[in-house]
Amino acid sequence: MSKGGDHFCLSRLRGELKPFRLHFFPRLRSTNDHAAALRKRRELFAPAIVLTPHQIAGRGRGSNRWFSAGGNLTVTFVMPVEEHLSPIQLPLVAGLAVRNAAAKLSENHQIELKWPNDVLHEGRKLAGLLCERVHNADLIGVGLNVNLDPADAPYKLRRQVTSLCCIAGRRFDLNDVLITLAHTLHRTLGRRSEHPYAKLLEEYNQHHALTGRRIQVQSTPNEPPLAGSCEGIDDIGRLLIRRGQVLHRILAGSVIAEA
Repeated sequence: MSKGGDHFCLSRLRGELKPFRLHFFPRLRSTNDHAAALRKRRELFAPAIVLTPHQIAGRGRGSNRWFSAGGNLTVTFVMPVEEHLSPIQLPLVAGLAVRNAAAKLSENHQIELKWPNDVLHEGRKLAGLLCERVHNADLIGVGLNVNLDPADAPYKLRRQVTSLCCIAGRRFDLNDVLITLAHTLHRTLGRRSEHPYAKLLEEYNQHHALTGRRIQVQSTPNEPPLAGSCEGIDDIGRLLIRRGQVLHRILAGSVIAEA
């Protein structure tokens, strides 16, 4: 493992991550896949965390893969199903929580969100999420670059990624990062009693990197991408794309080009 805070103190985590139950594995193919398998076997009860320092086949959305390296956080939060959130809306609320935790840790409030599941700083990817609803639980997979040096990333990714270490100019203890992230996520998902979902999306829009930019969105693989100017997201989480006089509302898809 990398030096300096890139190891997990399990005794500390088990005490400070409550109410989450910690499930730690030295190596996994995918924390989301393993969480789903444990849940199916009735060996995992929400709220819980599936954590590994070595994820060798992490999944992104669709056919994408998540690059993992020493000093990064690869974790799945297993939450009771949030009935008020559709599976499409969950990544937005969870993404807001990850963004807010990263901003607090790095003391940098220029961290942004990219619909539907990325966290950015100055256009570079800091974190990605994979949210799935399986076996009556919400799985929130998070890959967060903590102490990554972009020079250690695959060549094609070096100019596309960043880390908390790069942003703040110092290394982080992975235990501190995980604890802050877990508490922020738990608190954000619990805010439905204080603020309606639309209020959380207003906060999301304040940090949305795509607003005002021309983008192309692929909604379905069998249709041509939609190009237009992004006007943020609406009060149920749909991406707003204006093309001429028509405002399109995209419920799900991938941003394939930006200008």
